Amino acid sequence: MRSLTKYIMKQAMAPLIMFTLVLTVLVWLTQSLQMLDLMINRQQSTSTYILMTLYVLPSLLTVILPFALFCASLFILHRLSTDSELVVMSSAGVSPMAIARPMFVLAVVVAIINLLLNLYLMPSGYREMKDTVFEIRSDIATNMIRDGQFTNPMPGLTVYNRKTSREGVLQNLLIHDNRDKEQPRTYIAKTGKFVKAPEGSRLIMKQVLVQRLESSGNLSVMTSQEYPLDITQFLGDQQPEIVRDLTERYLHELLMPDMNQRWDTLNKGRLLAEGHNRLASPLYNFLFVLIALCATLAGSFNRRGYASRIAIALVIGLVIRLLGFGIQSLASNTPALVVYQYLIPIFFSFCCAYILFELKPLMKEFFGEPAKSPLS
Repeated sequence: MRSLTKYIMKQAMAPLIMFTLVLTVLVWLTQSLQMLDLMINRQQSTSTYILMTLYVLPSLLTVILPFALFCASLFILHRLSTDSELVVMSSAGVSPMAIARPMFVLAVVVAIINLLLNLYLMPSGYREMKDTVFEIRSDIATNMIRDGQFTNPMPGLTVYNRKTSREGVLQNLLIHDNRDKEQPRTYIAKTGKFVKAPEGSRLIMKQVLVQRLESSGNLSVMTSQEYPLDITQFLGDQQPEIVRDLTERYLHELLMPDMNQRWDTLNKGRLLAEGHNRLASPLYNFLFVLIALCATLAGSFNRRGYASRIAIALVIGLVIRLLGFGIQSLASNTPALVVYQYLIPIFFSFCCAYILFELKPLMKEFFGEPAKSPLS
């Protein structure tokens, strides 16, 4: 029996990996396109773009893995049936439970991975992504500088840079600071470079000409070989506070929100619904395996395959999963409904198990009397 379990698991692993890769690539491409605008406008490197898209990968896998297991289960069970391997197993006295066992083992493995993604990898990835986006948006160099263009990072400030070298050296730099209408200043430098110091960011300009119009109307001109300009003044009075969204929070932050925080107080229902969804969603792995088993093992045997049953099973699985998402949305406003986030996969799993292992006569009557059943 162990050899049979290993055989079915080995047969199911390849489709599981294939469906996971295909679905992940398709969804990953659609998600990664949303970041192109940020990368292009902020002049970020390809490595930063790839890193940003990888941060989103755990959240995609949390949804993709159960469906990949569902498709792999339907595929391998259908192939075993059409190749008459189920008939051979039945003739050898193999029970439906023995055939289902390796599929349940796979469901346990995928559920554990799903739980790990939900509880740790997904919030970690989203946190890193949001912190990276925040750093990019607050990067003074990318906000102020556009090679060959006049930019206005803030009202009253105009910046021009002819070219930026690979080492980050600005060439032929002009900064016109007109925020103080009475004493506007203009900085013209041959080169410049941004540096970070303990007291704040600095723009070190070399071979600088500084022009300042005095309140008296006189023009003051100063030249210097090196001139450090404090650019933290261009960031405003303070940096915006980062508020962790639902996807960025760990389980304890969702189930035990900080009621001293205004955002947590206003979104307590959403936090609780998201926390329970992360615990309940791995249960769908077992439900999808049971649906696949019902579609292929229950009812009459057909050598031409089970295309119609598989299509119905896919629709049923999708509808149930959408129902779960709907309950999560309702539970955000009505916390008492969070229990249904667990009851939906458990209830339908029980129904599938009851049909598969207890209601064969009823299934035969529903599908018609079979010519020959592989598990009769």
